Amino acid sequence: MRIIFVPQYPTPLRYQEFWFWKLPLEFMTAGYEVVTLGEKYANTIKDRRYNIGMFSPINAAIELETEQIREYMSLDIKKDDILFLADISFPGIFATTLFHHKRPERMYAFCHATSINKLDYFEKYKREKFMIETAFANSFNKVFVGSKYHQQKLGWNNTVVTYLPYPPLKPFYSLKSHDIMSASRPTPQKVDLELETKIEKIFGEVYRPISKTWNEYYKNLAESKILLITACEDTFGYQLIDAVINNCIPLARNSLAYPEILPADYLYNDEQELMVKIDYILNSDYKVPVPEILCKNDMENFYKRIVKEMEN
Repeated sequence: MRIIFVPQYPTPLRYQEFWFWKLPLEFMTAGYEVVTLGEKYANTIKDRRYNIGMFSPINAAIELETEQIREYMSLDIKKDDILFLADISFPGIFATTLFHHKRPERMYAFCHATSINKLDYFEKYKREKFMIETAFANSFNKVFVGSKYHQQKLGWNNTVVTYLPYPPLKPFYSLKSHDIMSASRPTPQKVDLELETKIEKIFGEVYRPISKTWNEYYKNLAESKILLITACEDTFGYQLIDAVINNCIPLARNSLAYPEILPADYLYNDEQELMVKIDYILNSDYKVPVPEILCKNDMENFYKRIVKEMEN
């Protein structure tokens, strides 16, 4: 059987970078033939970088997806082919073409985020865009999502929670040279700058390094005692995972998908509780342990779960 795999643009320092090669490899290990659309074209544009705060380069992503459509339309689709989209909603051009052209009987996709996210790029057109996203999502056999929070927010009947894969990257262990680190991309959706400024006045500088490689990013985490998360929207929370595996204590809101990843001791309900927890971690004589990842087992079995869901 053949899987036609439609990867995302492999943005550096975002997990779709290793999805690009890891998912096809796991599909082949499970015994499938894999055709990866746009693979050669992606290599020609991978060095193009945009100053957009660690987000996918929109122009390059659209170019890649347009090339994927061209390659897909040239394929001879067989009855038992499986179509797998690594991202159903960004840019979303590929999925919408399936309504008007050929498509196999079995189609699956992962949904990382949609326009109903708070402070989304498409804020002005949120309602209309989400209606379109819902329409083409319902044409898939199953849509995989990274958290129960995201599943509930979408409200689609065909979603399956698989969480996300455990990072295939080497962690660091270093002496601590920074108290508090903030690593989210600098947008209102991901950073409460007012809250971080208050924290700086009380506890000193919040370390905000600009990491150019995974090694730099992991090393910065390993050298920090606390990773501060003040996001108002997130469909999963990979930063929490990155912090834990690099021996850094994450503190995140008691909302979104974070309670599915961290024990309650590492979550805060309000500003006052956050201040108390930061003070305890930094000034207590007792060494606060780095938390266990609650969904670690699910993450480690991510690829097997995807294959199992498709075979069912």
